[in-house]
Amino acid sequence: MAWWRSRKRDAEDNPVTEAVAEADSEIGGSAERAQARGNQPSAVPTPRAERRVEAPEEAVELELELASRELRHELTAEQLLLGPEEEQISEVERWHLIKQDLAEIDPEFIADLEQIAADARDEAAPLDSDRIIAALKSLDIRYLVDENGGIVALWERHIVQVRAEGPDADILVLRARAYQTVPREWAERGYAAMNEWNRTRRFLKAYLGEPTESGALPVFGEIQVPVRPGITTALLEELIDCGTAISGTFVEWLEGELL
Repeated sequence: MAWWRSRKRDAEDNPVTEAVAEADSEIGGSAERAQARGNQPSAVPTPRAERRVEAPEEAVELELELASRELRHELTAEQLLLGPEEEQISEVERWHLIKQDLAEIDPEFIADLEQIAADARDEAAPLDSDRIIAALKSLDIRYLVDENGGIVALWERHIVQVRAEGPDADILVLRARAYQTVPREWAERGYAAMNEWNRTRRFLKAYLGEPTESGALPVFGEIQVPVRPGITTALLEELIDCGTAISGTFVEWLEGELL
């Protein structure tokens, strides 16, 4: 039988408590609701060094006063959670106590936990060539490093240069160049194709470069992202992955439109 139904029946059977039954609702009084919820564990374990075998009279009187104040609803939520002021501890002290207990159970647990947190942390850091190379390796993109430190990834129909540019090397640049060029006599058609790409596509900016010695116009696609506050490894890999993928799409589109 549900406890609140039992409570109501008991009130009918016992005329002494009839006044209390009328004051309480069907969900029971505060004491019954607390009993129905069950006991809760202590929010802060008492430090072993502070545990006492026998409670002094002052502590007993304090507990009685706290219990009385709790019944009168005079205690705040924080006081009910942490107990009397002399037993309240800071969050740092609370964590140290928990760490001590965990270390007794498994001495390597805390070290393993800290290592997991360190491995999962991905904080923003300045851009440099080493981070670009690490990102390319993580993405399984083959690359070459020239004598000037330039990083170039090679594909069948185009190459992509990945570098940090700007006075403070805080601009990530991915610059793709198609192996095929646009003949001078096709210049107007080439400019129209670049405009069409830039009007209908995202991310990659397409343009024709200065004429080569033969007079042909090289075709470029470029992405530039300022990263002065720093960049996380996940975002760096995402930008390189996205940029190199769009570069391939761009060159494939050019073959159908222009080259």
